Amino acid sequence: MRRAALALSLALLVVLAGCTALPFGDDRPPSDDRALETLDRTTAAVSDVETYRFEARMHASATADGRERTATAEGSGAVNVSAERLRATTRIDGGGGSLAAGGANDAATVETYVDGNTSYRQCRPPWDGWAVESVPESDRWRDATPLSNHLTLLERSRVYWRGDRTVDGNRTVLIEAYPTRETIESLAERRQTAGETGLADASLENATAQLWIDPETDLPVRSRLRLQISRRDVTATATLTTTYRGYDEPVSVTIPPTATVEENQYELGCPGD
Repeated sequence: MRRAALALSLALLVVLAGCTALPFGDDRPPSDDRALETLDRTTAAVSDVETYRFEARMHASATADGRERTATAEGSGAVNVSAERLRATTRIDGGGGSLAAGGANDAATVETYVDGNTSYRQCRPPWDGWAVESVPESDRWRDATPLSNHLTLLERSRVYWRGDRTVDGNRTVLIEAYPTRETIESLAERRQTAGETGLADASLENATAQLWIDPETDLPVRSRLRLQISRRDVTATATLTTTYRGYDEPVSVTIPPTATVEENQYELGCPGD
């Protein structure tokens, strides 16, 4: 049960971190005016960005009967908005889940690529081949990338100003949001249903989304999402921390030729998922 809770918490973070986005309407939740102004400037700055790189670390722990199990995942990737291409590499240890793709395994490295509205996910050993699926379409391709997706989560939540913070020796400003279960479910359902993510019979609580911003450029430096998920007698806590760099530096993403060969493709996901 602890393993299932870990996989659930990691899988949900995967969906929220990856290629999902929702249109944002005019009715914003009540928030701190200074935080909203900062978020608006950041959203505008990000809308002009054509490329960026990211590194992410995910940690989850589940407790039941006084015993704890943990899982971690580390990933890195690059986004080219003008070419509509993304690549990500993820290393998973301990409990399952993939930053870029989802699933469960004790230890694995997974490559994921997105080309337009198609994603290619490398299957874990002992299986060869690639899972190929369609990415939810958006009016703007950038809206389906990890950074814009985190901004969408803040835009649909109450957001508050937390003041100056130092990150790697540099001054940043921090804004913080508290997404509701309904907001998280609405984002997750763009990629898979609540039942498929396991939320239908789970309690999701204490979600916090944070964003550290460079006050000179209005561009994000770091984001963090924390979730607590309970199912029956098991509680899992998961944290995803992502750093962003290399804005508008050259990024080239090449899809591996083997991923585009039909006989190497799985249309319903990798075996064992």
